[in-house]
Amino acid sequence: MSDDEAGKPGQAGPMPTGGPAPGPSGPLDPMVGARIAGRETLQRVLAALKDERGVQIEAVATALGALAGRACQLAATDGVQNRRPEYAGLTVMQVGSKDGQTYLMGPAINRPLAESQFSVWSLVAGYAQSKGAVLPDLGELFAHGTSTVGGPEFGRPRYAPGTAAPYLPVQYLAVWEPMLPHVVRFAPDPQQWPVVYGLAVQGLFESTGGQFDLAVLTRVVMDSAIATSKVVLAT
Repeated sequence: MSDDEAGKPGQAGPMPTGGPAPGPSGPLDPMVGARIAGRETLQRVLAALKDERGVQIEAVATALGALAGRACQLAATDGVQNRRPEYAGLTVMQVGSKDGQTYLMGPAINRPLAESQFSVWSLVAGYAQSKGAVLPDLGELFAHGTSTVGGPEFGRPRYAPGTAAPYLPVQYLAVWEPMLPHVVRFAPDPQQWPVVYGLAVQGLFESTGGQFDLAVLTRVVMDSAIATSKVVLAT
């Protein structure tokens, strides 16, 4: 399967930090809801993953990345089906793989994942870069995600040596439905959902207080998001 088949992502534009703030602030600004939902999402994920030893940062990064990928897939499906202008000419493709499964790929998914102004990549990598992190190469992240589809390494984030989350990204998607009502309460538009999870990751990175390598955590988030953006869930 080639990168052309999957739909190549472009480099993201200027990467905002601290959350997006387009347009006037106030109740009519849809980003206000996304910020509120992002904060609540982070707190709920932290609470869900806390055990007697506390919260494992790698697990939270994996979970938020996985949920962000799911959000991107649904935003793309919404954008294409409802013919939103920003998705004009973009598609979502079903692609079969050697493991007998069907995956979703294409430029419509790449848009909220890595190409729009407030994509997951822009929000996550933008914050990490603002703190001095040397970012992973976006093209390599997508190439890795595409080349591993159908194989044993698909959906396995690349952690720092000696660290890992207890579950794969796809397994963290079990909390998507329980989380959705809390997201929709403040961010009802599916186009906001990737922003919500990108902002939640920003909050996670901020909470680390410089004790973790944000370049590695950015890779974990994006490896997770790229993988789950391709996975077809049973409905």
